[in-house]
Amino acid sequence: MNRTILAIMFLTYSAAASAQAKNDLFRYNGFGYGYFSAGASVYGYPNIGAGGGGEGFLWRGLTIGGDIGYFAFPADGNSGYGIGTINVGYHFVDRTKPKKIDPYLDFSVVGLAFRPPYSYAGARHVGGGVNYWFKERMGLQSGVQVQLVGDEAIVAFRVGLTFR
Repeated sequence: MNRTILAIMFLTYSAAASAQAKNDLFRYNGFGYGYFSAGASVYGYPNIGAGGGGEGFLWRGLTIGGDIGYFAFPADGNSGYGIGTINVGYHFVDRTKPKKIDPYLDFSVVGLAFRPPYSYAGARHVGGGVNYWFKERMGLQSGVQVQLVGDEAIVAFRVGLTFR
């Protein structure tokens, strides 16, 4: 009888310890972010904006995601535009080990810019940066992006929060 009770207790504690160890495993599967940006066009006009998006990992550091934002040229009060893109990126991380620094590169596969009233143009970007995880699930994102909207090119510096 005592052996049976001891065996049940051993199995119960082993299962609880195994479940706790399983819950403590780290796996970096994706993240979301919000940002502010400031930059200039190739013609020297200042540009500001804000947006957000998210990415999910496909394989190792390879990601796919989307980004949406609104940008404007402050010198010209009516020249704001929205951009939506589908992106592919690569993060130089080991997804099973939490690290503070997460460098990345990304580019858009397809994108669309919308400028009121009813004006559309193709949009794309290429960029890179780093996520600095100051908490396990929250970090600071900073980077540089070159946006190509129609025949306009804009270099933008981005900073924001990211969550996983």
